[in-house]
Amino acid sequence: MLFFGAVMAPLVFIKLPLETAGPFIRAAFPWYYAFIIASSALAALGFFLRGQALSAVVALLLVAVTVWLWVWFLPHLDVLRTAGDTLGFKRGHRLSVYVNGAELLAALVLLLRTAV
Repeated sequence: MLFFGAVMAPLVFIKLPLETAGPFIRAAFPWYYAFIIASSALAALGFFLRGQALSAVVALLLVAVTVWLWVWFLPHLDVLRTAGDTLGFKRGHRLSVYVNGAELLAALVLLLRTAV
């Protein structure tokens, strides 16, 4: 999660022309979200089997939020972008950055709780 947001996305927009970078990143998001959903679901199962209910619930929340991002929010951003709603797209993009950041923070907290 951290690599995609901190390294991959900025690098793509630095190294590729905008007309290539945008579609490339949009094509990467389903893979990114599928990985988060699968790994969070697996983590939730592991936490549940270990009797760590709070951690299991947090991991399941990661699954739910990521499904929402993938199924509803990402297509909504595409509609805004296609319609030329620059302000709406910027606001939506900013929200997606915050939501993805919150997911990353939650995943890091789970990782730290598991390590300690």
